[in-house]
Amino acid sequence: MDHTPRRRSVFGLCLAAAACLVITLSTAQLRTRSAKASTFPARSSVRSQLIGSWRLVSRETHKSNGELLPDPNLAATPSGFLVYDASGHVAVQLSRKGRSVEMLGEDCKIATATKTTPNTAQTILGYDAYFGTVTVHEQEGYVTHHLESALFPGDIGHDINRNFKLSGNRLTLSFDTTTQDGAPITRALVWERLE
Repeated sequence: MDHTPRRRSVFGLCLAAAACLVITLSTAQLRTRSAKASTFPARSSVRSQLIGSWRLVSRETHKSNGELLPDPNLAATPSGFLVYDASGHVAVQLSRKGRSVEMLGEDCKIATATKTTPNTAQTILGYDAYFGTVTVHEQEGYVTHHLESALFPGDIGHDINRNFKLSGNRLTLSFDTTTQDGAPITRALVWERLE
């Protein structure tokens, strides 16, 4: 008995099913890409203006009386990079200039005494770094960084808020926190867009 027409019929159905599956998956991928792209919509929105790489210009910490507070961990002028991407992720790196191996002894003692402070990530050995996702609260004027991982393990899983102000190619992020001793402070970081 010859099964050739039947085999061709089954083969044809399999091809048609495979083609339908490919079209369905392609459509689903396009929808997923479209949804991800809408995390930071239209170029005119604040969200889209945040997308990019930023270099730290200045970082200042003020006491509640307005006095400028020196930072022994990152010093007066640390170097730093901030990245917001179109899929809604954030990564931050800050480093005290002039770090050296010779500093490790004293810095390690300080690191073991480090405790979490509210609404900020902690500096360890003259370095601060974290990455995660970002939620933009455009109307309220702040972003929330959701820390998926961080240099200081105590920061992992925290949400930290940053007020933002955009002016040309400058982005200012500011927030209230405390010193390790619990004194209230306000910190402002000015970033410049990398072109």
